[in-house]
Amino acid sequence: MNIALEHIDVNLGEQKIVRDVSLAVNKGEFVGIIGPNGSGKSTLLRTLYRIIRPSGGTIWFDGEDMKSVKLADSAKKMGVVGQFNTVNFDFTVFEMVMMGRTPHKKLWGSDTARDYQIVWEAICKVGMEKYAERRFSTLSGGEKQRIVLARALAQQPGLLVLDEPTNHLDIKYQLQILSIVKALGIGVLAALHDLSLAAMYCTRLYVLKGGEVVASGRPQEILTPELVREVYEIECDIKVNPDTGYLAITYLPLCRQV
Repeated sequence: MNIALEHIDVNLGEQKIVRDVSLAVNKGEFVGIIGPNGSGKSTLLRTLYRIIRPSGGTIWFDGEDMKSVKLADSAKKMGVVGQFNTVNFDFTVFEMVMMGRTPHKKLWGSDTARDYQIVWEAICKVGMEKYAERRFSTLSGGEKQRIVLARALAQQPGLLVLDEPTNHLDIKYQLQILSIVKALGIGVLAALHDLSLAAMYCTRLYVLKGGEVVASGRPQEILTPELVREVYEIECDIKVNPDTGYLAITYLPLCRQV
């Protein structure tokens, strides 16, 4: 599925958090949003998955104005992995992931054999099959993040929205999670902090600063020392690995940037 945001504004109280942002994600694209803390990344994503109402602009959901799309219909097609994964009830891991099947069921519908198969496959994809009967509350932050991703995968969405999906994960699981998502072949829109990971996995990037898009394009085209200096106010060196084509980003200590 395709998603497009056109001229989105978001006001929270009297403060404008997002200003005239336009972006698009086409089927099969892994699109990243980068920018410093407070740049509006999470607010923009929460607007897309309908936690926050935009103050202006239009969100197109497979060519249809999101305002006319029922919440249940968008939930079938869009999976979300947020930053904060607290729950009020002590569910098992399997029960948590089974919640991803909820949008596909009728009211009071029971779990089917197909639901159980999809849920188990999602748990295995994130490498948590040994934890299926564990209580979600007993997991570490990184383990919880992997289960929340499994829950989103169980939705079988056409679009995944990821808000800092690698938070709390060590490097092995950061790479595993992003590789799993990339291999799905569906549209992905992800807010990411790590510029190296963004450059490695994203086909396109949008750079936010002060709630506005200040740059967009392929990582190899837009990620430059000048852009990093402008947006993050730090110095770095960026080179292309001749064997892999990936960008290698080296940050200079702040004590050397005075």
